[in-house]
Amino acid sequence: MKWIVLTLCFLCGIHCASAGGNILLIIADDYGIDGNSLYNTSPTAVLPPTPKINELAANGIRFTNAYAYPLCSPTRSSMLTGRYGFRTGTGDVVSMAANNSLKTTEFTLPEAFAANPVLGYQLKHFGKWHLTAGPNNKAPSSIGGWPAYAGSLAGEVASYTSWTKVITDGTNPGTSSGTSTTYATTDIVNDAVPWIQAQTAANKPWFAWVAFNAPHFPFHLPTPTSLCPHYTGLSGTTNDINNNRISYYNAMVEAMDTEIGRLLNAVNYSNTTVIFIGDNGTNLQVLQSPFPSGRGKDTLYEGGVRVPMIIRGASVVAPGRTSAVMTHVVDLYATILEIAGINVAATVPRDVILDSKSLLPILQNQPLARSRLYSESFDASAPTSGGRMLRDDRFKLIRNVTGTDEYYDLLNDPYESTNLVTGGVNAMTLERQTYYHRLRYDLGRYTSSTTPVASNVLIQNELFRITVPKNTTTPQTVYRCIDLKNDFWAPVAGATSSVSGSDITFTDPAPPATRAFYSVLTDTP
Repeated sequence: MKWIVLTLCFLCGIHCASAGGNILLIIADDYGIDGNSLYNTSPTAVLPPTPKINELAANGIRFTNAYAYPLCSPTRSSMLTGRYGFRTGTGDVVSMAANNSLKTTEFTLPEAFAANPVLGYQLKHFGKWHLTAGPNNKAPSSIGGWPAYAGSLAGEVASYTSWTKVITDGTNPGTSSGTSTTYATTDIVNDAVPWIQAQTAANKPWFAWVAFNAPHFPFHLPTPTSLCPHYTGLSGTTNDINNNRISYYNAMVEAMDTEIGRLLNAVNYSNTTVIFIGDNGTNLQVLQSPFPSGRGKDTLYEGGVRVPMIIRGASVVAPGRTSAVMTHVVDLYATILEIAGINVAATVPRDVILDSKSLLPILQNQPLARSRLYSESFDASAPTSGGRMLRDDRFKLIRNVTGTDEYYDLLNDPYESTNLVTGGVNAMTLERQTYYHRLRYDLGRYTSSTTPVASNVLIQNELFRITVPKNTTTPQTVYRCIDLKNDFWAPVAGATSSVSGSDITFTDPAPPATRAFYSVLTDTP
């Protein structure tokens, strides 16, 4: 008999750099796939017209399995750093209590561009920031690395026509704050368009991060209402908003689409790649069919983490298609750098672990495979809330912080109505058990915890024993795999354990006659 002990690792694929070009990243706030007709075909959904977004898709690539975080701060952090929240510490909306603001130690997208000055890129961030808590108007530059910023720092504006606007270049003389009375969606485009035109006139390559506040709460009627011509009959009163939230949400989406059209008029698609994405699922107050009530924003259900994503422009080969490859907002980090012609591996410091997987092969109509898709939600100030999710091409596992699991067959149950683990793992079919155990094991790859290293391996009397340091706070489980090609790991049936000092020894009472692979998993919720 032959037994092999394995440790866990996570590798991300980074491709070689390509030719450069301008990059426009557009982020819609609280905009899940239920809010757009390109993704939602439910007959009971009431959706606004979005001709400009639809035009992007018709002439680009529409991603049908794009995922984000359930909330905006971790999504923006992962895009800016190329790293999952468990690495950066940002797993929920930033707050002083959670101490989860973006850290100056992170190597951000702007810093990666700055490390390649010969390319001559000009960068600016427009709109919503929401990556630091507390009064720091210079944060987008001093922490995020942006050479220039104009927008709102907080998670939401108090009023779309009376909000605090911050402008900064990271210096005291270059930082100012005041009240803007221009409709926030319009104000962002008013700033972005002339900046893009100036870079174009100077023949300089550019990267613009344009983050709309819309259609995030409060659901205010856009002004002027010519921005949303299908909703001019709305009164805008508080009572009307409270009674017709979806109508006002849709009006804000149409107004955003209108202003996106004005933004795109400043773009030359022959030398510019445009990326449009939602930052998380739709607000629960306006979540639409087919998603069940309560399963939108701030949840790890599909309605909370699946978002629209469309890419059009110079980097796209064979436009007018869709891609079902599982993608994550974290992938935009490597994708944007490669579009700019930046060698990711040569630019990012060696001690920085990246989770970003470039989507450039998809843009170039080449194959790209991803076997797992991960997301998470955690808050240090609320340790009993949140959890982690992992899905493959069919099944999805949600591991709640409380230790409970939810397990869904997305192929046959796309809106997660039946939790397959409710009756217990042994009540599942063998196929469902097999994939459940594999997802449970694979979830262990997505952690910053150190994998226990075997201090002793013993084969004796047809038994297999493995000894590792005992984790005193988190359960540990010994897993076994017969075929690494298919990667089907499962807990060892009938395994026993014994503790001696600071070590724990696991025993497999019936190891297979052929070779097997073993690993001890720290079963973090």
